[in-house]
Amino acid sequence: MKKIVKIVMAVILACAAALCLFSCNADSEKISCDTSATGKGNKIDMKAVEAEIDSMSVEDFEAYDGESDFVLIKIKDYGDIVLVLREDIAPVTVKNFKKLVSKGFYDGTVFHRVIEDFMIQGGGFVSNKGSLVQKSADTIKGEFTFNGHVNNLRHFRGVISMARAGGMNNSASSQFFIVHETNMKTLNLDGDYATFGYVLAGMDVVDAIATCKVSGDANSPRPVVDVVVESVSFVKLK
Repeated sequence: MKKIVKIVMAVILACAAALCLFSCNADSEKISCDTSATGKGNKIDMKAVEAEIDSMSVEDFEAYDGESDFVLIKIKDYGDIVLVLREDIAPVTVKNFKKLVSKGFYDGTVFHRVIEDFMIQGGGFVSNKGSLVQKSADTIKGEFTFNGHVNNLRHFRGVISMARAGGMNNSASSQFFIVHETNMKTLNLDGDYATFGYVLAGMDVVDAIATCKVSGDANSPRPVVDVVVESVSFVKLK
């Protein structure tokens, strides 16, 4: 009888181990292998996007007086980030972002919410004597799949997306976030937030901001020393 019990237990443990292994492999595959996404409205090759992210240097760009799909974010004490905006993916979002850049809206704002391995968020507040003062901007339609707009640009490391109020699909206005690392937490945002571009140069700056010293609520940690956006402007390839 004891021998039978041991055999049964061995089978159960083997099955459990196999199930665990399958689950772990599935999670890993979802992050590193499932990089393509298709859907009505656009088709995104995430492997190609990954190859583009941080593939260039800030020195590859120069100032531009007109409007372009390339944006330079100069951050005090940290350095520069260059983004490419994908109007083909989220036209309303990109148009709004370009309008705010043209107005100088983002100049002087701060990255007010920073979570390592998740994202850095800014674009909505200025710091006044240590207190955050919110800037006002018009709200726009949320261009993400669960809001009726197919958007297959996934929340991978280096992708920029719009922040919004929870439960309010069309509440995004000026605040954005840049994904720090690709993981299940960021991939869970897919289809629920409007991605609209990604970093071409300066992921080292994103890394530095993401790992700065923060304080406050665990869900909304703020940098102890303000991370200030000196300017956001259009650039072009040299």
